[in-house]
Amino acid sequence: MNLTQKQARMIAIPMILVMLFGIVRYGTAPSLRATPTAPITHAAVVDQPMYLTKQYAASLDVARVFGRTQGCADAAPKMINDIAAEAVKDNIDARVFAALIATESSCDPMAVSSRGAVGLMQVNIKVWKTRFDFTTVNLLNPAENLSTGGKILSDMIKQYGISGGLHHFNGMGSDCAGCDPGYSERIMNLAARR
Repeated sequence: MNLTQKQARMIAIPMILVMLFGIVRYGTAPSLRATPTAPITHAAVVDQPMYLTKQYAASLDVARVFGRTQGCADAAPKMINDIAAEAVKDNIDARVFAALIATESSCDPMAVSSRGAVGLMQVNIKVWKTRFDFTTVNLLNPAENLSTGGKILSDMIKQYGISGGLHHFNGMGSDCAGCDPGYSERIMNLAARR
């Protein structure tokens, strides 16, 4: 069964809005070219509506968190989508993932702290060197930093729960008596989960 005109409009309107937003914000429209391998059918739209996929919802969540964060409000769409994809892959709430990045690095992929934490997620090489081979992982590469930090955060959340996982991420993997006691709460408030 082919799409009705009303169904086609429901799909086209969000695409047009994305293009207009891109033109207004960046002076050019994002590429929306696609080469379908099969005709679009009603069943295909119902099974996987593009505007309701996990990835799309996660991207919107990341953009919302970044929109209210100094240093992240002008994050590139590619960065937002990469962060959302990693959050979905690691089964982490995208809002929490984005809030952690905003707090740790203010979305600066080249950030390096005085304690040796590197990149968007501020992964500390000294702490995680036994788990990751940093001779092959470039933490200044945003994709590799997100992948490494996502694995660490996912493991911490699985082991200690969301608040405890964030605390252990901040404590660099251990019970950190000197860590900021308000760290987890700050991340959760920014993520608007409280």
